[in-house]
Amino acid sequence: MNHSPSLKLNLPVLFSLSVVMLSGCAANKHQLTDADLNDPAKVLGKPIDGLNSSQLNKYWQGEALFKKEFTPEEGLGPLFNGKSCFECHGQPLVVGGEGRDNSSTSIMNYARRVPGSEKAKKPLKEVIQGLRKIDVDFFLTQGGPSLQKRTITTEFPAKFPFECQIDAERMPIDAELQSNRHSPPLFGDGLIDQIPDGLIAQQALEERATNPALAGTPISAVDRYFESARAGRFGWKNQHVNMFNFTTGALNIEVGLTTYANNTENSSDPLGDNPTCIRAFNKVGNPNDKGKILLALTYFQSLLAPPPRGPINDQVKAGEKIFEKLDCAFCHRPTWKTGPKVMLPDPDSPLPLINYIEIKPMENVEFHPYTDFLVHDMGPELADGIPQEGARGGEWRTVPLWGLRFKKFLLHDGRTRDIHEAILMHGGQGEDSAKRYQELNSKDKEALLAFLKSL
Repeated sequence: MNHSPSLKLNLPVLFSLSVVMLSGCAANKHQLTDADLNDPAKVLGKPIDGLNSSQLNKYWQGEALFKKEFTPEEGLGPLFNGKSCFECHGQPLVVGGEGRDNSSTSIMNYARRVPGSEKAKKPLKEVIQGLRKIDVDFFLTQGGPSLQKRTITTEFPAKFPFECQIDAERMPIDAELQSNRHSPPLFGDGLIDQIPDGLIAQQALEERATNPALAGTPISAVDRYFESARAGRFGWKNQHVNMFNFTTGALNIEVGLTTYANNTENSSDPLGDNPTCIRAFNKVGNPNDKGKILLALTYFQSLLAPPPRGPINDQVKAGEKIFEKLDCAFCHRPTWKTGPKVMLPDPDSPLPLINYIEIKPMENVEFHPYTDFLVHDMGPELADGIPQEGARGGEWRTVPLWGLRFKKFLLHDGRTRDIHEAILMHGGQGEDSAKRYQELNSKDKEALLAFLKSL
């Protein structure tokens, strides 16, 4: 993609090429070979089927912004982790994919127990799973709780005079809680966004009635735009309620762009301010984005198609039965359905007013993400001690398993690339299933892994 300063010059060409490409995909949709289904370049990073030309045009404009590298003049930074969304979600391969590595494209959250509290007096391992927000200091006056690793003056030294510098953010020496968060893929997130809140609440009630020991906890958080509570469903701890809120947070923390929904600029200064010369360099004013970028990115990500299922053979079918027998499907619920009407914010809205576009291809859609959208205690070895919204230090959102065959890094911090190892690391509410997996004979173990590698 050409990162031209003028996106409009590229969009007509981009759009026409995309229509041709989509037509080809549609024609070959039922002719994909097993090799095709396992090739991320051929099946990932596409728009959902059934969009009209106007909807597709807005989609490709959003993709161009997703790949665009922002500059300090356009509001990048002053502290940031990536110049574009694509840098952490898919580069250099498929747009919308996971982070390409486990260091530069991940985010580090940090905190400490509140000094003097009862939970600060005990060994960390004894209390880490149960830490709540009230127990934790997030270093909010020192740039916390997320680390921005880059600054505009170090990345663009020729643009700033020697006396105009901003320091890179440093993690406080007493940040005893440190949690690396791998950048997840975004495929199919728009469908997840459209699950009615009531279905997630119903799932929680059914789990509690069926097996209280394994039951997950629903998380609710406030929608930044509507200022109302919704069921959390995005983020490693379900801290985001929809794509709009997820994108708002990512723009601010990762790219450093402020928006009307999050107008707080990141700073390495203890008082949260930046030097006057840094502020003066910003040519777009505050907020950096008046809404156009936020809406376009939200729209684009919402229309990314989910990963298709991989090849299925007899071994895969046998593995699926074992998956159910081990109670894996209790938390990794296979099937969900979107609501009867789907309305997305129009990127071309006359801001500050927002118009909406009905997306019929996303209505009443049954899809298979393999998650319950609840948080579960996964034991002390996976606990990071950092609570978010209602999730405690040892609780994690049930990771969606769709697209697992394309994943390079597993678990929240990407500590392993091996599915077998990831299963064995399940503790807490997942410990019994992990033990039962360990007790399987080699044939059944291979069948289960074959099933997981078909997702």
